[in-house]
Amino acid sequence: MAQNSIPATATATDALLAAYLAARYRFEVAGRWWPLAVGQPAPPVLAQVAPARRWSLLTAYNPHSVAQPAAVNTAADVALQAALEASGVAILRAAASAPDGSWEEPGWLAGGLEDGEADALARRHGQAGILHWHGGGPVRLRMYRACTPGREQQRPCVDWIELAPR
Repeated sequence: MAQNSIPATATATDALLAAYLAARYRFEVAGRWWPLAVGQPAPPVLAQVAPARRWSLLTAYNPHSVAQPAAVNTAADVALQAALEASGVAILRAAASAPDGSWEEPGWLAGGLEDGEADALARRHGQAGILHWHGGGPVRLRMYRACTPGREQQRPCVDWIELAPR
């Protein structure tokens, strides 16, 4: 997700977290778009699509929260789709957008990725966060930045994933 380049500072992380929490997320099944919301259960239609115990909404657009040209984003999306198809998981078209429609990023809802697999794909595609949840539990936001100290408990449906050393 990128509105502009967002550096990895505490203030920028807070702004990016706010943008992810405010974003509108959706996925497509048989021509109908279904909403997803952080902290809420996913629509039951997913149980009819695939018996997945885990779901992940991933995008490859705008790595490192830096807006990219359309051709770069399209190529990254094709690579992510190919990786998901190669893994054998169920995939559905998905998207994330600003509430006011000022930006939108196509992506994929994948059913069946283990936590570590979803994390690896997100990192490989330079994403600061993804949606990821287990079964009928609430949709969770996984952030791949250091949490601002003291804020870990403020958002119960946000998981702060430890960053790998560079």
